Formats: sequence, C-alpha cells, structure tokens
Amino acid sequence: MHSRRFSTLPAIFVLTFIYFVAGKLGLRFASFHASASPVWPPVGIALAGLLLLGYRVWPAIFVGAFLVNVTTMGNIATSLGIATGNTLEAICGAWMVNRFARGTRAFDRAQDVFTFSLAAIVSTLVSPTLGVTSLALGGYADWTKYGPIWTTWWLGDAAGDLIVAPLVLLWAIGSTREWSRRDVIEVGVLLLLLVGLSEIVFGGWLAISARNYPISFICGPIVIWTAFRFTQRETATGIFILSAIAIWGTLRGFGPFVMETENHSLVTLQAWTAVLTITAMALSAAMAERRRAEVAIEQQKSAVEAANRTKDNFLAMLSHELRTPLTPVMSALDSLQQDLAQSDETKSALAMIQRNVELESQLIADLLDLTRIAKNKLDLKFDPVDAHDAVRNVIEICQAEAKAKLLRVYIDLRAGAHYVSADAAKFQQIIWNLLKNAIKFTPEGGEITISSCNSAPQSLTIAVRDTGIGIDPSIMERIFNPFEQGELSAQRRFGGLGLGLAISKSLTEAHGGTLVAKSEGQNRGTTFFLTLRTVPPQPQIAIATAAPSCSRSLRILLVDDHSDTCTALERLLIRRGHLVAATHNVRSAMEAVVRNHFDLLISDVALPDGTGLDLMKQVRAIRPLPGIAISGFGANGDIEKSLQAGFADHLIKPIKLETLEAAIGRAIAS
Repeated sequence: MHSRRFSTLPAIFVLTFIYFVAGKLGLRFASFHASASPVWPPVGIALAGLLLLGYRVWPAIFVGAFLVNVTTMGNIATSLGIATGNTLEAICGAWMVNRFARGTRAFDRAQDVFTFSLAAIVSTLVSPTLGVTSLALGGYADWTKYGPIWTTWWLGDAAGDLIVAPLVLLWAIGSTREWSRRDVIEVGVLLLLLVGLSEIVFGGWLAISARNYPISFICGPIVIWTAFRFTQRETATGIFILSAIAIWGTLRGFGPFVMETENHSLVTLQAWTAVLTITAMALSAAMAERRRAEVAIEQQKSAVEAANRTKDNFLAMLSHELRTPLTPVMSALDSLQQDLAQSDETKSALAMIQRNVELESQLIADLLDLTRIAKNKLDLKFDPVDAHDAVRNVIEICQAEAKAKLLRVYIDLRAGAHYVSADAAKFQQIIWNLLKNAIKFTPEGGEITISSCNSAPQSLTIAVRDTGIGIDPSIMERIFNPFEQGELSAQRRFGGLGLGLAISKSLTEAHGGTLVAKSEGQNRGTTFFLTLRTVPPQPQIAIATAAPSCSRSLRILLVDDHSDTCTALERLLIRRGHLVAATHNVRSAMEAVVRNHFDLLISDVALPDGTGLDLMKQVRAIRPLPGIAISGFGANGDIEKSLQAGFADHLIKPIKLETLEAAIGRAIAS
C-alpha cells in the first residue's frame, strides 16, 4: 500500500505540472472568452494520463485545472467548478474508452478508432456544461453568450482528445514495427512533404495562402499515405505537426480557415482537423489490421506447410514400413508358385494370398498418389498411346478376378481413332481403376462391358458399363471425392478406401480429359465415360516394352537390413540359378565388393549405417557395377536420386518376380 502511494505521488506531480503548462498555453488562444479556448491540449493529456496510469492519478487533473483557472479568471468557487468538470470529463472519457474501445489499444482496430472518437465527443460534453455554468453563476460569463462559449469550449476539448490523446498514447506504448533504412527515409520524406505543404497552405510562403484559397485538401494525400504505409504513431505525429502549423498560420491570417474573428477561425480549423484525424487514424488502424492479418496468414501458412511436410514424411515412412514386410511375402509366394507339385487347394490359397498382398500394395500406392495429386506433384510423361491396347492389357490383368466372381466381360472397341497423348502408366491406371471398380461393385454372375467410340471429331470416349449396385442420385456429385463410397453399408460391404475414382478423376483432368458417371439408381448399374482428345495413330508405340531377360547365372550382391526380405529375395534369386551373397549394411557390402567380383548389386536404399545411394557411389569408385535399388519409398524424387547415384533401376516394394527379372535384364543389358 505504501509503495503504491509512493509511486503514484511522483506521477501526480508530473501530470499536474504538464497539465498546468499545457492549460496556460491553451488559454493563450482564448479570444472569445478568457476561459474558453478552441485549442485545449490539456484534455488530451488528461485522458491519456488516466488510460496509461490509471484512475488513481485523477487528483493531478483536478489540481492542474484549478491552478490554471484560478490564475486566469474567476474566483475559487468557479475554479473549483471548472476543475470538477475537467476531472469528471477525463474520468468519464477514460471509462468509456476502457469499456468500449479496448483502452490503450484503442487505435489497433478501425472500429475501436471510431468508438474512441465517439467516446471523446460524448465525454467532452461534461466540462463545458459545468464550466460555463459555473462562470455564468459567478458572473464571469454572460448568459446571453452561453451557447457560443459552450460550443467553443466543447470543440476545443473534443479536438484535444482526438489530436493530442492518440499522440501521447501511441508514443508512450511504442511500436513493434521493425524499421528498415528505406522505411526511415520514406517516413522522413513524407514528414518533410507534409511540413512543406502545410507551410504552402498556412505559412504564407505563396500568395495563394494569403488570399485564403480553400486548398487545405492538398495536405490530405500525404496524411493518407502516411496512414497507408506506416503505423498509427507516425500518422498521429503527422496530424499533430499539421495541426500546429495550421493553428500558427491561421492566427497570422494565412490559410483557408481565416474568418471574421480569431475564435471563429480556430473553431473551423479544429473541426476540419478533427475530421481529418478520425479518417486518417481509422485508415491507419485498418492497415494495421491488414498487416496483422497478413502476418497471421503467413504464420498459418507456415504451420500448414510444416504440417504438410510432416504428413508427407509420415506417409512416405508409413509406405516404406508397410511395403517392406510385403516384399518377403511376395518373394515367398513366387517361390511357392514355382513348385509344380501343388494341389488345387494350395494353388487357390496362394492365389488368394497374392491377390490380397497386391490389394494392400495398391492401397498404399493410392494413398501416395492422392498426396501427390493434392500437391500438384504428378510427373507425367506424354506419348502417343494406343488406348485399345491399354484396355486389353487391363482386361488381361483383371481377368482372373472377374472370373472368380463369374462376371462376363464384353469388349466392344469400335473407335476408329484410338490413339491419345497420355502417360502410358497413368492412363492404364485410369482404366484399371474403372474396371476394378466395376468388378468390385458388380454381384456374381453380372456383366461388364468396355466399349469405345469417337463421339466427336478428335475425341475418344471409353465407356465402362456394369450391372452392379448403381449409384443413388443423391450421392452422384460426391462419387469422385476421396474416401467416398456412397452409403455406409456399401463401405462395410465392399471395403477399400474409396480412392480409385478420385485418383482416376484427377489423372483424367491432368490429361486434359473428362470422366463422368451415370446411373439410373440403386441396383441398376453404373456407366463411366472417359473422354480424351485423339492424336494421329502411331502403331509402333506400345503401352509397354518387354525388358530383356537374363538367362545366364549371375553373381549378385544383395544388401537389405530387413532379414525376412533379404532371406526371401536370396532364396528366390538362388532358385533362378544365381549366386547370391547377402549382407545387411554398407560396411559388410563394401567388404564383400573388395573380396569378390560381382555382376550385379541389388541394394535397399535405407540401411542402418548409410544409404544404398552411398553404397553405390563407393562401389562405382572401385569398379563399374550395374545396380538395382529397392525401397519402400517411391516418390519421383526418390527414383531420381537412385538413378543419379548410378543405379540402373529403382524398384518399389513389394517386388514381384517378373518385375525383378525384367529389371535384372535391363541392368545387365545397359
């Protein structure tokens, strides 16, 4: 309690002194009545003092106002009445600003600037009412002049709140803006221009100001530019400088506000300055809001980008971790399927396992494709592609699955122009997704028809029609959304993530085509129409070319830290007649390279003591050796890094036997 009282007393003394000096200065502009000045800065100082220091410094305003008036005009009673009015006015204004305009942060937002202005206009009704009434009752003011005196007093107080209070508050609080050398130069130039234009309008430098032409508007653009480019503090400072020069020039008879009397001139000038202040401060606050919003958006953007990077890294790592265990399963399946002494039941079980492993692998690939599409990172290589060949390839791939459900698949490829400019693999993926979707949602014994036609010149339409569960019209617009499979019952019944159609739609649009669905309702089948522009036929180009196979026995160095994958691949390669040395890290692999001569390196990319890329570079520094990278990471960047390191191919786990054999053939032939 004592420390607070001790810290408050110096503030009261300082505020009293400042108020007294400012009051004596303000009364020098009083011409209509000795106690009513149209220029009254103490009211702004009092309001800012209460907002910054709290209501406890109110005695400073009371004492300061009493001393100003008792040494000017009237007696002790009238001075007490005026001091009471000034004090209540400041307290009322501070309360309203704190309550409705966020206190000292009143100039952070445009709406708070207008609220502050309204509080200043309303609260300043108190002092002139009590003050002029006290003077009139004491005989120091003529009742017949009550209105003009009251108006002069009120306008001086309101202008003081609007012009002086923001200046004091903003300089006391400080600014968080980081100033560059360019900003300092710019604000300096703007203030110099403002001073120069103010002198032209109010300084009497030119005859135009002496003739009192209405040219005050030429100062507006500089004030507005300051509000637009800089903070509220620079704007309030510029307005204060303009106001000071305008008052000085008007009293000397220069400028557009010179009227028949000095009081009338200053009242008009203060009204103009008050309006300019409200406008400029509101604009400055709005610009500050915009800058804060931009900063917030940038921060949110950075956070979203960081989250996206985290998500991408997570998905890439997840795909690696999910694909790696599938590789030994696929390799073991390939080994088991080579055994000719299998029962029909064993063959059926192996086929079932393979279908589900491939489905799992496709789900992982779909998730990664969806991520690449969302980030617009698809790497498409366009070539003329025979769409009919692509359709036939897909039908052959899916034939076993359709046969297992007793589905009849009909082909009606009648289009004369059937070459399109497309990425061969992605175009085939579109057809594959559509056919897999038809097989999935068509009951046993149903029919699927794949047809083609030239619906328009230079246009090819491929239709995939089924007799399946159909699509309800209410969800037709959502059918191409990711993770959408219609009703919940359908999701539970047929499973899957609902990514195939979303990926197909995005891939189609990336090829400049359209993909639409039509259905007459539930259990009435669905037809998907894929439409692309055609290109001149080039029969020599096929969807895929068979890679040369390697018939001779090779000495292969196999490197993989996943023991099951390493063991399964080793057995598979040995069964194909190759000699295999298996290691699990970079160090042991390099030791093997130094001791032995190998024909081929097959290495995982992620190793415990380095990477397969590092291994390949070190091996090539010793002797040229073809290599194949294997990894659960399959983004375009991962593949490019493998090729740049010297690998002939980059295989994505899980690895099929035919894919591995084709890659070995290409690597040895290169």
